[in-house]
Amino acid sequence: MKHLLPHALAAAAALLSSTACAVETNLATGGFTGLAVTPNARLLGWGQFGFTYDRQLPGAVDPSGHNYVAGFGLLPNLEVTGRLAANTLHTNCFLDPCGIRDLSASAKLGIGLGPDNRFHLAAGVSDFGGAATNFRSYYGVLTYTRDAYEFSGGFARRGNRAAGTHRSPLDGVFGSAAWQPVSWVRGHVEYTDGNAWAGVRLFAPSSWLPGGWSAHVGANMRLTSTNITDRSWFSAGITIPLYKVPAVRTAAPVAQGASPDLAPAAPDAMRATAPQAAAPAPAPAPAPAPAIVSAGPVTDAELDALARELQSRGLEDIWVGRMPDGSVAARANNATYNWNTVDALGAALGATARTLGQRRALYRLVLTQRQIPIVAVTGQADCLRQWIEQPASSCAGGELSTPGTLSLDAVQEGATWIVRGLQPSWKTTRVQLSPVLRTNLGTEVGALDYSAGVNVGFSQPLWAGATADWRVQGEVAHSDDYGPGGILERRRVLSGTERLAITQTVRLNMTPLLGPADEAVVRNRGLAAVSAQGTVGRIGHHFDGLYGSLRWEPGEGRHRVTAQGGVLHNSKFGLVPGEPRNATPLLLSYRYDVTATRTYLEATGGRFMNNDGGLQIGMRQWFGDVSVQVFLRRTRFSDRGARTAAGLEFSVPIGPRRDMQPSIFQVTGTPRFSHTVQTVVGSGSNPVVFGQGALPPAPSLDAVYNSDRASLLYFEDNLGRLRDAAR
Repeated sequence: MKHLLPHALAAAAALLSSTACAVETNLATGGFTGLAVTPNARLLGWGQFGFTYDRQLPGAVDPSGHNYVAGFGLLPNLEVTGRLAANTLHTNCFLDPCGIRDLSASAKLGIGLGPDNRFHLAAGVSDFGGAATNFRSYYGVLTYTRDAYEFSGGFARRGNRAAGTHRSPLDGVFGSAAWQPVSWVRGHVEYTDGNAWAGVRLFAPSSWLPGGWSAHVGANMRLTSTNITDRSWFSAGITIPLYKVPAVRTAAPVAQGASPDLAPAAPDAMRATAPQAAAPAPAPAPAPAPAIVSAGPVTDAELDALARELQSRGLEDIWVGRMPDGSVAARANNATYNWNTVDALGAALGATARTLGQRRALYRLVLTQRQIPIVAVTGQADCLRQWIEQPASSCAGGELSTPGTLSLDAVQEGATWIVRGLQPSWKTTRVQLSPVLRTNLGTEVGALDYSAGVNVGFSQPLWAGATADWRVQGEVAHSDDYGPGGILERRRVLSGTERLAITQTVRLNMTPLLGPADEAVVRNRGLAAVSAQGTVGRIGHHFDGLYGSLRWEPGEGRHRVTAQGGVLHNSKFGLVPGEPRNATPLLLSYRYDVTATRTYLEATGGRFMNNDGGLQIGMRQWFGDVSVQVFLRRTRFSDRGARTAAGLEFSVPIGPRRDMQPSIFQVTGTPRFSHTVQTVVGSGSNPVVFGQGALPPAPSLDAVYNSDRASLLYFEDNLGRLRDAAR
């Protein structure tokens, strides 16, 4: 032993003298960032997803159980979390004692103080959602961090103060201290409401994980004699960055020619494109500018080469020709870059630069989706090539336009087409594979119930804007409650045809309704930004009929209004409880784009799919191609009272960023897989409730418009991704 003592002392000295590490934070049992039981004033980083599991329910009458917490850094100063606290997972509470089963939401707002952000101040509420608020607390907290140390103190007010019941352990004055001498270990102590705990967290080395990830396991011990928790328990958790979040933009976009980026469309942009795009102004660059071939008309061979290059990049319905002013007109349809239209536009610009980039040739490129013009870029090919290859170049790559700022059909009006309809979309049958998931969390019949399946869709383009869809699906796995004889059996993923319908999408020309109008009037009133879509056939397994929608996104796209409605007959009335014999949904929705943070504020009201009327409001935050929406909804059926629900929707693309090259058929991924978790608010329990606030399972116009991300503001905000895709 005496031989080991010097080595132990040396190891301890090395540990204490090592470079100090910042204290890492994690989600705590109460549904907030903190230690084990108490919160600190720090937040989940903007764009981060966190998850923790504890085998403990602090404050429950029986603290042994399962505690799941998942949360998002939704905004720079806001985190939201959902929590499932359950003593048992599979017991039916209507038949046997099951203990506590609480599904709830929490939120915390925080700011940094001082120039070095050593102090943080936050306020929050735990368990504000859910039917039974067993663990509600309101709190304020101040945290000081310095190197490897963190100290927090605050005051909380418990929502449920009744003795002998489940209640939050967070009440009165609370405090904590944490020490992280090295990157992989953190120790802490904490106190609240006369109780104290100590704990340790072991963090995985960053070299073991993808960039930006964090994972930990931990042990916790109660230091006081009360039974608010077990004497000890274990924890585990992970934090994942969803996407690199944007820098908050404070300056307006610079004008064309003054920036190496693509410029937004300006008044009379298309008229001014040709004369403004004369020889590029010389500017210093980190690499020599591409050699420029002497000016002259682009040959038919070069136009054919451009068409073949667009085809090689997965685009279809390709038209290439000349405008009366000699500029090159190119038009292509995207059905391959289904994650994001920005990737398709970048691919088309890259093809243009590769083919024409050694010329002072003017180009007019229009990208379509289901043959509906989505975005246009006009500019000079040699400048475009410089913009792609040399970020420091002052030669603007082009000028962006969207339907809200310009009639895109006018961009190529009068073109003489040399290549017509190369790679026609109607010759390609699309096959889409999509997961299907239904869940019920924290209900009286089960804590974690699910039905999972797969949907195989066949889509055949017919003519401009029209497709025929046949989708079949089947269940592959389920929990007992979704199985034969289970209480949720009739809510499972149904097998068979899920959709058999024809959908037509058109861009509406609203100008004749207002009399003669020049291009300025069309632009100022957003007359070119109105689209309509109609579907006829079977949708949602057993609803037959008609469904249509009308969409308007004027100007730069900050506002979007959609009206939708239909008449549908339930051919299998009674198969699924709560579904009506005849559905007549009629909805109006509005979206406002807070561009600085890529946040959508959304509201939808009217009569929903199952004929319940009401309103849903929410906030959707975009992290690249991932979105997180929090919402509050209140609807009422004619024969029963209103019910309020709060929820969170997580939406993510599945599959490759670029799908396979179109040929006779094309297998694609899932552009958007969305899953929602919600809970009833204010009813005193969390019963199994279905059907309220359901949206019709019909094709959406937002899907045509890049998941509602096809505005000029959006393309401007993603110029970096556009350039990367062009390369």
